[in-house]
Amino acid sequence: MTLSQYMYDIIAGLSLLNFSRLLIMLIGSDAYDIVQIVRKKQMRAKSRRYNPKITIIVPAYNEETGVVRTVRSILKNNYKNKEIVVVNDGSRDKTGSALRNYQRKYPGQFTIVTQANSGKAAAINRAVRYWSSGQLVMVVDADSLLHPDAIANMVAHFRNHQIIAAAANVKIIPTRTLLGIAQRFEYLISYRMKRALTVFNMEYIVGGVGSTFRRSVLLKAGLYDTDTMTEDIDLTVKLIREYGNKKYRIHYASDALAYTEHVLSFGALIKQRFRWKYGRFQTLLKNTELFFSDDLKYDKRLTWYQLPYALVGEFVLLLEPILVGYILFVVVRYADITSLLSVYIIVTSFIFLMLLGEETEKFQVKAGLALLLPLAYVLMYILTAVEFAALIKSIRQAPQLFRRELTEASWEHVERSNQNVSIT
Repeated sequence: MTLSQYMYDIIAGLSLLNFSRLLIMLIGSDAYDIVQIVRKKQMRAKSRRYNPKITIIVPAYNEETGVVRTVRSILKNNYKNKEIVVVNDGSRDKTGSALRNYQRKYPGQFTIVTQANSGKAAAINRAVRYWSSGQLVMVVDADSLLHPDAIANMVAHFRNHQIIAAAANVKIIPTRTLLGIAQRFEYLISYRMKRALTVFNMEYIVGGVGSTFRRSVLLKAGLYDTDTMTEDIDLTVKLIREYGNKKYRIHYASDALAYTEHVLSFGALIKQRFRWKYGRFQTLLKNTELFFSDDLKYDKRLTWYQLPYALVGEFVLLLEPILVGYILFVVVRYADITSLLSVYIIVTSFIFLMLLGEETEKFQVKAGLALLLPLAYVLMYILTAVEFAALIKSIRQAPQLFRRELTEASWEHVERSNQNVSIT
């Protein structure tokens, strides 16, 4: 067999694997929607109210331009039984004064906790342990926004006592830049796929804005660890390790909408994705006993498929330049664009179906994004290049990873515009 035939077989095999996964995720996403329709009908039929107190924690470090906007969006939420705790983690800018000035306008509406700089995980831990009285705890980044219904919708999911942690549906605030549009498509797809991960009980990442937990569960698990770069991923896997994911569930709340700005530059995006990728490697290395575990408290779809696939996916990403280079060689050498066109059509169709099924977006928004679908394939490859750069940077720091170095969980800011926006 020639090298060309080997390459063809590899590409065909990987394409089939990826296509099968995408098809399963589409089916799972639709199944999630059906389950949620039934859940809401059952809720309306029940007369018993579910109104637990929830503590919303906003950890902040040098967020003078965005923190007030974040607190304002939380105050505008229509869920009444809530308390808001903002932890100013030793900010060196005007975060503290901005919060105090805003608090004077709304006395008694939220609490400001000021502490020496200790890192995001430590800031959240202190708020949970000493300043929270809610049965539920939601964490909101200080550069993000909540939809007015987000808290009420999130709380409703916790009627199911099996759910111990839930991720919100995070969206990119509309933008006209190509990099911003690329991230908007990316978030739409990845959070749409979280529906399927929930249905198949394979979710292991409750991260980003609006992540919500039972406070009792956090305290029993020992709260956030401070030895990884991604405290949210680390905490989720820690909860799975402690509680399993059969009797208790890690969930995705698609109707709890949160918003964040896109990263403005390629350099900043690579820096962000390196932190995400390296932090996930740190977490998986800490929890190798979960891989292919036969412990009955774990769903094997997570331990035998999803977690190993996380590493397989990184290996395939490492091969991406070779595979793309070979496809382009075939296109040029044989003047045959059939393979490239087929991939383009499949990927674009997949994105279209994901967009079509996203019930949380208005028709006008879907129509606007649909007009950009011809560019979606190219935009996804821009992000693939970013992910590849982040992976190479992670590999270069593999010695530190295995020596458990570079483990200080510190703040890392990504430049954002902090523009005034409307999300309703």
